[in-house]
Amino acid sequence: MKKRILAVVAMLLVPISMILTPSVAQGAEVLSPTITVGGELFDASIGATPFKEPDVYYDYPTVATVNGEWGANVFYGNDDNKVFAKVVPADSQWRVYGFTSRKDGWYYDVGGDMWLQASQAKVPVADAYDALLNTEAFLSGKGTLDVYRITLVDDEYGVHYAVSRTVYGYIPDGPAPGYGPIIQGGASYNVYGDGQVYYMGP
Repeated sequence: MKKRILAVVAMLLVPISMILTPSVAQGAEVLSPTITVGGELFDASIGATPFKEPDVYYDYPTVATVNGEWGANVFYGNDDNKVFAKVVPADSQWRVYGFTSRKDGWYYDVGGDMWLQASQAKVPVADAYDALLNTEAFLSGKGTLDVYRITLVDDEYGVHYAVSRTVYGYIPDGPAPGYGPIIQGGASYNVYGDGQVYYMGP
């Protein structure tokens, strides 16, 4: 009887592990260990920032390339009082000094209190965290409790970082605030060395 109960429990656990563990396409060569980032809950108005705190400036010297279809927005300031400055052309490049995340997304500091809208640009990828930054910028900070898993792979799409995103939420009515974690959805993305992000589906 005990063995039968254990077998039933194991069968119940399989679907959960399949949901929580990202899959890498069959035949893919895994080039790095998977890095898991996330699990921090922020205010719903902030958005997804599992590896960097919102409203905090981070030094980040790099060069951003504009990849928005019509270019990218540049603002004076990047808080609630920011002022639209101009649209810079697609494929133009900008020296970046740092970045920060706000409730409406991520911004790159391009000097002179001018901020490039990060969802319309990409930055070079040297490691998994660069890949994650590009992914979150691409998403414009959607979600409140996200877990990301990032793996460098070589598959039918070439060498890239495979980013798996699981979006968690909470059932609002319960015996305590934040009661009842639930999976709201998920998605996967391919991120290449130049920072380009491609949505690959749920």
